[in-house]
Amino acid sequence: MMIDIRLLAILMVSLFFSVNTASAAGIVVNIDSPQFREVVAAVPAFSIGEDQADSETRNMADQASAELQRLLTFTGIFKVMSDSAFKDLTAKSKPAWYREQGAGESGLPEWKNIGVESLTVAELSREKSASWSLMIRTIDVARREVLVGKKYSEISKKQLIGVIRRYGDEMMRAYTGKSGIFNSKLVFVGRTSQSAAKQIYISDFDGSNPVQISKGNYPHLSPSFSPDGKFVTYTSYEAGNPDLYLYDITSGTTRKLSGHKGINSGGNFAPSGKLLAFTGSVNGDADIYTVMPGGSSRKLFISGNGLDVDPSFSPDGNKIAFVSGRYGNPHIFVASVEWRSPTDPRVKDDKRLTYAGWYNATPAWTPEGDRIAFAGYDREIDRFDLFMMNPDGTKLERLTLRTGDNERPWFSPNGQNLVFMSNRTNGQNVKSVHQLYVMNRDGSNQRQLNTGLYEAQTPCWGPNL
Repeated sequence: MMIDIRLLAILMVSLFFSVNTASAAGIVVNIDSPQFREVVAAVPAFSIGEDQADSETRNMADQASAELQRLLTFTGIFKVMSDSAFKDLTAKSKPAWYREQGAGESGLPEWKNIGVESLTVAELSREKSASWSLMIRTIDVARREVLVGKKYSEISKKQLIGVIRRYGDEMMRAYTGKSGIFNSKLVFVGRTSQSAAKQIYISDFDGSNPVQISKGNYPHLSPSFSPDGKFVTYTSYEAGNPDLYLYDITSGTTRKLSGHKGINSGGNFAPSGKLLAFTGSVNGDADIYTVMPGGSSRKLFISGNGLDVDPSFSPDGNKIAFVSGRYGNPHIFVASVEWRSPTDPRVKDDKRLTYAGWYNATPAWTPEGDRIAFAGYDREIDRFDLFMMNPDGTKLERLTLRTGDNERPWFSPNGQNLVFMSNRTNGQNVKSVHQLYVMNRDGSNQRQLNTGLYEAQTPCWGPNL
């Protein structure tokens, strides 16, 4: 998850065309609005520099434009128009009209006439034998305004996709007021085969390029990221007991945080990163404990009659959602948190939020702290489904239905998507092996992520770095 120095230099080049902030604020896309609809976007094949007809540059330009199209489609915010829809327009356009003239170029009305609202054009040019430059900008067609424009220099072939993802994040910020997710990571539990042990994997935002970080032929469970994305906490049976570990992504080292006899699982960081809450047990009674990332000072945090599990701090750290069985079946609760110091929290004024459902679990906050997603078991259909509600339990919405079991929701860093696990088969209500899925936060546009693994489950979405 580290960025090399050369890539940082590429990303810090000066702005090619700057955004008119006051004007751009008027086009912010709000996916929670009843009037929300996808923005129709066109990303024509990137041009290449004049007198640069080499096949390597052409192939890289095609790869870059295809990647940007894929990123925009993934968001669920853009409807990317097929290249065939504007074949005639690109055929008659000047190779670099977007560079030579302003956003009010006379050809823009033709794009508007075919329904394009967002037009991204670019030119890739070879600088040296092994480096390229990229000029790229996105135009609001109706307004004839440049929303995002950049020039990137000294790009290696290996770095090109990373540059496109950075630009995609800038596009998301221009259209939604929030950064994108294309440089974020997922952490999850996966298996390479039915007989293989469950391991912890870190992947790109879309489940691609998974890398195994755990070792040993024993189960590893319940991973989550630290707020800065530098650490992963998970549970491992390495010592024969479900113990809590912390993995340092930079160094690749692991240390044990809690190894008390019984459960040590489901660690989640406080927003400060200076404390974790997790599920621990003593003599079979599950309660919520805290521990510092250094592995010291395990303390009882939340306890009561019945189980208390699945702690999840609100983004501001002033509340914590958790699951409790103190009144019978497990339900979602929320409590206020009073911080006596960054490592000494106290809970008060806990409140039960859910009353429907036989078993509710794994609450997850939006980055804004205005909604909580969770999994609930519906006895009538014998399925776990995903729901979302306000932090006071009002405005309950169902996000999934009749598509197998759907569990462990987690919001993307910009709050506009949810990743979760489901055992649906081809989108149908037939149970199979768990895989990772993603959807818009309103439950729309549900689709599977391709990790390439036999099984993938219990995902957590890290920060956009």
